[in-house]
Amino acid sequence: MILLRHADSETSTKLRDYDRPISLQGKREATNIAKRLCELGWVPDLIIASNSKRTKQTLDTMAEAAAELSQVDAHFLGSLYTVAALDGQTKHHLEETIRSVAVDAAHFCVMCVGHNKGWEEAASAFAKQAVRLGTASAALFEVAGPSWDDVMGPEADWKLVDVVTPC
Repeated sequence: MILLRHADSETSTKLRDYDRPISLQGKREATNIAKRLCELGWVPDLIIASNSKRTKQTLDTMAEAAAELSQVDAHFLGSLYTVAALDGQTKHHLEETIRSVAVDAAHFCVMCVGHNKGWEEAASAFAKQAVRLGTASAALFEVAGPSWDDVMGPEADWKLVDVVTPC
């Protein structure tokens, strides 16, 4: 599983937070993190992402930078935008969402793309240690189990493999 925070975004006060696009720095970050993930062999079979403008643009830029990412099945959910702002709710929501969307036989690596503070909280909860996620940073997790249902819950022993940054 990959927990990826969206790339750097514009800070315009004229737009709703949901509508903010990624910045030029964000485009560079998204390009770099796409290449790094592919170099490391972390190419998802499924993407579950917030439906905010900056999250979609992060993924579009990543797909342009790495052909391996351009054909991945992506689901965009408004709930991932909303829940990231709620204290301590993101991990449970990600578990439920992955259970409902991932197909055990087809999706071995799921990438969830969203926002802080929820993404850092979820990454820290899965890792059982503090995890910092800057823009376009990815926490890489492994776990063994026969199904997504079996590895999404309090008994699962997720291992934080690495935190990959776009630089």
